[in-house]
Order: sequence, then C-alpha cells, then structure tokens
Amino acid sequence: MKNIKDIVNITKGKTQDNEPKHKKMNKKKIIIAISIAVILLIVGITMLVYNSSRDARKFLDRYLFRKNITQEKLDSIELNYDSNTNVFAYNKYICILAENKLMEYNSSGKLEKEINLEINNPVYSVNNKYIAISEKNGSKINLISGADILWTKDVDGQISKINVNNNGYVSAIITGTTHKSVIAIYDKDGNELFKIYRSNTSVVDSTISNDNKYLAFAEVNTTGTTIQSNVRTISIEKAKEAAEEYITYTYTADSNKLILDIEYRDNDKVICMYDDEIAVIQNENNSTLVSLNEKDKNVNFANINLENSVYRAIEENDGLFNTNTVLEIRAINSDKTSVYTVEGAAKYIYSFNNIIAVSLGQEIEFINTNGWLLKSYSSTQEVQDVVIGNGIAGIIYQDRVEIINL
Repeated sequence: MKNIKDIVNITKGKTQDNEPKHKKMNKKKIIIAISIAVILLIVGITMLVYNSSRDARKFLDRYLFRKNITQEKLDSIELNYDSNTNVFAYNKYICILAENKLMEYNSSGKLEKEINLEINNPVYSVNNKYIAISEKNGSKINLISGADILWTKDVDGQISKINVNNNGYVSAIITGTTHKSVIAIYDKDGNELFKIYRSNTSVVDSTISNDNKYLAFAEVNTTGTTIQSNVRTISIEKAKEAAEEYITYTYTADSNKLILDIEYRDNDKVICMYDDEIAVIQNENNSTLVSLNEKDKNVNFANINLENSVYRAIEENDGLFNTNTVLEIRAINSDKTSVYTVEGAAKYIYSFNNIIAVSLGQEIEFINTNGWLLKSYSSTQEVQDVVIGNGIAGIIYQDRVEIINL
C-alpha cells in the first residue's frame, strides 16, 4: 500500500522513483554567446563610425589600429656611395644600384643578394620575379631573377624604354637606328622572337600580355600638322613569321590626343593613358575609364600601373586656406570607384600593384585600391622619393632608405 507521501506525489504528477529532471543551463556557453554578440556589436559600431566620420577614422587609425609610424621606429639602409646611386623596389626587396653592383635588401634592411652590374643610369621594368634592366640609351639588355642574370643581349641602337611581363618576356624600344623606332621582343630564355620597325612614328611604350600571346605598342606621329596617336596589337605567334603583316588590331585616337603609357591587363585588355583620359581597348572596342580633363576638376596626378585599377587625384579647396587631395580609384573590371581623401595638397603620388602612396613632403599616406589607409608615415625631413614593392616600401633620403612593411 502506498503511503500518504506517494499519494500526494502521484496527485502532483510525479513519484519518488520518477522525479522531474530540470535541464540545467550551461552558463559558460551563455557567457561565450553574449561575449561574441557584444564583440560583433562593438566591431559593427566601430566600422560604422570609421566609415562615416573622417575625424573618427583618424583617431582610430592612430590609437586603435596603430597605422601611424615615424622615421625613428624603422629599419634603414645607409647610402654612402661615391658613385651615382639608384634605388628601386623589386618583389619583396629594396634594391640599391651603385658602384656597378645591384644589392637586394630584405624588409629588415639586411643585404641578401648582390649582383655585379655595370649600369649607372638605369632604365628598367619590374614584374613578379623578374627585372629587365639596361643603361639609359645603352645597348645591352639584362634579365634578372633573384640573384642571377638570366641573360644579356646586345642591340643595335639605343634603348629608350623596356618592359617585362609576368613570365619574363621582354620588349625593348630602340632608337638611334635608320628607323625612327624599333621594338625588339625576347622570350624568357633570351631568344629574339622578332622586331617591329617604325619609320615615321615614335614608339612611346610597349607591353606584352601575361599569356605571352600578344604585344601591344603605342606610337605617336608628329610629322603632320596634328598629333596622331595609335595603339596596335600583334599576335606574337604569327609575328614570328612576318611581324609587319600580323597587326591584329589598330586603334586610332582622335587628332591631337597624345598617348603616354599602355599596360596589358587580364590578357585581353590594353589600358591606355592619354593626356586627357584613361581608356581601355578590349575586343577591338575602346571605352573611357577615367576622364583627366573633366570640367571644374583639377586633376593633378593619374596612373595606370596598378594591378586591376587606375586612379586620378583631384585637388580640392576645403575652405579658404585648406586644400585636400581626393583619390578616385576605378576598378578595371567593374564600375566600382573607391574614394580616399588626403588632407593636404599632394606633392607627388607613387603607385605599384595595389598600393598608392601620396606624399605631402614630410608625410606619406599609403592607401590600397579599396580606398583604405594602410600606413601613415611622418618625418622631420622632406622625403626625396618613394619606391613600392610587394608588401614593402622604401622612403628615400639623401643618406638612407627607411623601410616600411605594408
């Protein structure tokens, strides 16, 4: 017989042998979930404030993200050479060319590689792991990778400009011959593939697609009453048989439109910089990416040497005495335009790959192509020059190069 306690329990829907099990809450999981939610909320609010307020962005860049750096905190390379000294960036190295040697320094300022190279006033092109380099108006081309000179070639005439693509194919513009301009093309092993001869036009630039299939060159004809600029593309494979007969496409610009520079992108796009616009030629179609003479806009810098973007810099007055530099960075493969404003008038702008460096003299801001500040550098001295490589930059003074890791 059940006792009175069992009867009471049965009445309440439970027995001694079947006590209700209350699920215990896991306090640790709750704390973690709340912490994650709070962190996400803080990050969201921070990014909202960062994007919407210039003053807040400056404060957060300086005190939270620690993007501001000064010269005394950086590794440096001393420049104490008696001969002419040239500084440039190659891959992840800062290179010093002096006293017939090319010296490559790492991000800590340590000398890693040294190459004997009898060049005093270089003309060069850097792409991926390759440097194509020559004496300005000299007659010898060198292709370098790492610590090795892969090949050296002599040419008839004077080398005025040189270009190397991602795979080590080289095009060199040669003057001082019976023709007004000659373009010589070499593969990565130094084999001459063909030459292009231009009798009446000056070739201002050349570029090879990264699939090694096409050469494009820009030429200017000034023999008439007006300037005429042309961009021609050539099939490299067919040009090995008869170069002049295998011009696959010619784009003729409007009269008095001066072409300055060209770059191949995505194997089928030729980016062209004229004196009044930046345009793209693709599948025999020409379209404007960026205008450089837009009414009421003071465009003082522009370039096409970024990896997948082009930019222009507009000087704007902000009040009576303040001047800002507005960077407009336009993606090549979309309509996306990123905007970044630098407080001050740019003295010069440097760019390479996906980095733009705006120099104000004693201050330099490094910005990526998404319009985000990477580093802000300040000095007590006027900066002479800036070089940019892959994840590295060099701030050049008369006696040293300071190294910034980007």
